Amino acid sequence: MSTAHDPIFGIPDDLVLGEVFSSLSAAPTSWGMAAMHLSHLRSVGGDGRGEVIAVLDTGADPAHVEFNGRWHADPWSDVPGESYYDSNGHGAHCMGTAAGVSPSIGVANKARLMSGKCLSNSGQGNTSWIRASFTKALRAGATVMSISIGGNGFLPAMEDLFRQAAQAGVIVLVAAGNERAQGGMVTTNSSALVVAAVDSAGNYARFSNPASNGEILAFAAPGVNIVSAKPGGGYQTMSGTSMACPNGAGVIAAYQSARVAAGLRKFTTGEFKAMFTSRAVDAGPVGPDRDYGPGLIDGNLLRLSLTPDPVM
Repeated sequence: MSTAHDPIFGIPDDLVLGEVFSSLSAAPTSWGMAAMHLSHLRSVGGDGRGEVIAVLDTGADPAHVEFNGRWHADPWSDVPGESYYDSNGHGAHCMGTAAGVSPSIGVANKARLMSGKCLSNSGQGNTSWIRASFTKALRAGATVMSISIGGNGFLPAMEDLFRQAAQAGVIVLVAAGNERAQGGMVTTNSSALVVAAVDSAGNYARFSNPASNGEILAFAAPGVNIVSAKPGGGYQTMSGTSMACPNGAGVIAAYQSARVAAGLRKFTTGEFKAMFTSRAVDAGPVGPDRDYGPGLIDGNLLRLSLTPDPVM
């Protein structure tokens, strides 16, 4: 039972479009890969190899072709009375985007996976469930975490764990939320990387929450009509900052693997934040702004930073 000290958070009001496809060949071509210029990063070893992405969400479908044999640890559930299986669809979709095996939908398609079910099949979770899954993922060897969970007060409630992860060299990404029409806004300057969403035209998605200042958002990533895995087999499209977050997590994992392939050490959260101020495609007003942060994440600009002394 939830108490005043254990508030409920959940899926940040994602817009589920509901288009379902029996196979990847029947689904639309993913526009996000081209928009992020991911091929440039992949050309230098940026495929996520050696990285472990933990997706904390509504669970997983380990038998789906996108995830079969990809597990760093067995999926688990911190939701009382519910198995790790994703009967919602949100978690599997996020996981397929971050690291599905198909390179057309899985950004870091060679990364290993972890799934911590901390949201119920209805899409809600107590703080204690979320914190429990976060702690398990950290201890089990996650190198990147994708957390598409939102709600008023979520970032402050998790900030101590986000700082702990950053100190351990684990990169945490969180969704900015989808409450723009209701006055939603990100006001916490978090230790995690907060990700906004853009559409296929490169404009901020109509639902994507702005920030209270231009320094809070880490970057923006594709979040509209994203094709990814559907529990039970097949694929579906979803829209939301929940989709932008795993796109960003996949790029982070891909970049870390490219750094290792180049004989460079991996980046810290602070270094990523600093790099994005000059290694993102500016959008909106010149310079960092409330809608996009420093701009759109871009695989080619990240590739160009793979030097022994990266230009920040």
